[in-house]
Amino acid sequence: MHPIEPRIASNQIQNDRPLTRVCFVQSVSVLRLFATLLFASLAFQNLPLRLLACIYGFAMCSDLVDGFLARRLNMESYAGKVIDLVSDKSLTVVSLLYAAERGIYILPLALIAMREMVVIGLRLITVDGTQLLPTSRVFGGVMAFLIWSNTMYLLFVPNDSNRLQTVKHIYYGCALIVIVNLVVRIYVSRGRIMASITKAE
Repeated sequence: MHPIEPRIASNQIQNDRPLTRVCFVQSVSVLRLFATLLFASLAFQNLPLRLLACIYGFAMCSDLVDGFLARRLNMESYAGKVIDLVSDKSLTVVSLLYAAERGIYILPLALIAMREMVVIGLRLITVDGTQLLPTSRVFGGVMAFLIWSNTMYLLFVPNDSNRLQTVKHIYYGCALIVIVNLVVRIYVSRGRIMASITKAE
């Protein structure tokens, strides 16, 4: 059982991929992380909602930008995938914390957060060169967009508004979907999971 490792030798990286391009693509993911932390620190300050929405919107959109640039410029790398993963999950966790502070029921938020932590851990493990928990870029992207856009909508929903109930229902729906998906994926990958538990270092 070993962490996922890059397949390209370190002395080939600079020859195959210009360092400036790699840094440029990865800087978008880093900026998403900074925007996420900035939003978390300012979310409950007395600031215009439009400013908060712009910060959060930038964090959301940067997920599409860095993925597009990495594929377009052929700059996909192990380090870039890790930075992107950490930035994505950080934005999701901050979104859930914001929703909890706004009065959204803790149960669906906790279920979503639990699934995110399980996935981020299992994605970094391989057994005999195969990822322990295979991922679906489409499913992950759709669920992340749904959770993030729901949080963006929540920014403009007053605490006493009936629309808050709609937001709560969406979070419950997201929680149900991601938990069912996680259970199915663990069941499908049960052989590799058991192998990772019993295999010696």
